[in-house]
Order: sequence, then structure tokens, then C-alpha cells
Amino acid sequence: MAARVPESEGEVRLNRFLAENGGVSRREADDIIFAGRVTVNGTVAETPAVRIDATRDSVKVSGKRIWPQRKEYVLLNKPEGVISSADDPQHRRTVVDLLHGVRAHVYPVGRLDVNTSGVMLLTNDGDLALKLTHPRFGFSKTYQAKVQGQPSPRALQKLATGVHIPTESGRMEVSLPAKVKIVKTFERNALLEITVQEGRYHLVRSMCAAVGHPVIKLSRVKFGFLTAAGLPLGRWRYLTTDEVQRLKGEKAS
Repeated sequence: MAARVPESEGEVRLNRFLAENGGVSRREADDIIFAGRVTVNGTVAETPAVRIDATRDSVKVSGKRIWPQRKEYVLLNKPEGVISSADDPQHRRTVVDLLHGVRAHVYPVGRLDVNTSGVMLLTNDGDLALKLTHPRFGFSKTYQAKVQGQPSPRALQKLATGVHIPTESGRMEVSLPAKVKIVKTFERNALLEITVQEGRYHLVRSMCAAVGHPVIKLSRVKFGFLTAAGLPLGRWRYLTTDEVQRLKGEKAS
């Protein structure tokens, strides 16, 4: 087992440290650890679960020292047709491919499916990413969904109180309460604004389909208090210091 130092507030799992600082995904970090290519203080690490202190321990991959990176926080206005991943086995275009000029190995906080556009946060701050994606913190996301038909008050109420939707494992679960309103109506469609506090895959699409109004077009317009105002599709900017501190506050929504 790899050498350890006494526990401290700076301790993190080895695979997370490599993912945040070594330019690899968490899965790739696991693979190179199991391949015996990673040492901690000169001792080969046997498991991704080894905890290290990034400020004191020497972590090397194939003999090359991996140094802690500065934390970066990037806001992106994601266009449709781009994968919400740091890498893609099928070599499709990812959100990271849009971040020209960002040197840190940042990764998406949460997901937007390939056909959904809108505001995304990418960072190498694992603690913040965990907080913003964990259900107990209730971090809100607001979407605008153009749907087929014009939802009745009853349909809107169902969306607001919770509907049965499929999970990625195939089970049916009830969505958490949401805030829903009609922004605009058209002859055959409607534009809804839906604010949710959970991060299930295809959540908004599944909710709308459950009440008989499939989504035609979907965009995330707010991530907590963050918006894509002033950011054309495909462009990014760094968060300000105030925005980062606000995200790290007790309530980010």
C-alpha cells in the first residue's frame, strides 16, 4: 500500500487528485493506478481509494511528478450537438473542445444532453462540483422548454408536484417538486420555464413527456444564479471571484 501521511483537511482520493491535476478522466485515473504506473512518496499505489495530501505527498505517473493545479471555474454557453463530457470514446466534439485558452483540466459539473443548449459550469474543484451536484444541497437549474401542444393548468400542476419518470436503470421514480410557468404560447406549441433541484439525465424531457407534451427544443438558462448573458453559443468566460465565493456559500440557488 502507498505511503500515507497523517490525515489533514487537504486529503483527497488519489484518483480524484489525478483527474483534477493530471489531465485524465476519473476512469482513466483508475486504469493507470491499477496498471501500477502511479507512486505516492515512492511507493506504488494499489488502489484509487488511497488518500493523499496534495500539499505534501509526491505523486508520480510513470516517474513524472503531478503537481496540484490552480482551481479554475469556467462558464460555458453550450451549443447543441456537443457532448457534455471531458472526453468521448467515440471522438465526438465535447464541451472541453470549446475551451480554447483554458490550460487547467476542468470537467463539467452535471450534464446537458447533446441536443440541449445553455449554461454549464466546468471546474477542477472537486469539492465544489460535489456540492453543486448533490441533491441535499438543492442547487437549482432553470430551463426553457418549447413543447408540443399547450399544457393545461392540470398538466402544469403535475409537473410542479412531481410525475413518474424513468431512471437510467429503467426504474420509474417520481420527480421532485419543480417551479413551472408558461412563458409564451404559439398556435400549436408553448414555451415553458421549468426550475428543478435535481440532476437526473433527461429530467426535463422526461417530465414533459410524462404529461403528454414532448420537448421540441430545450435550453438551460440558469445554473443557480449564473446565466449565459453576454455569452454567444460556444463561448466561455472565467467566473469572477465574487461568483465563486457565492457558489461556495451555503445556498447557491
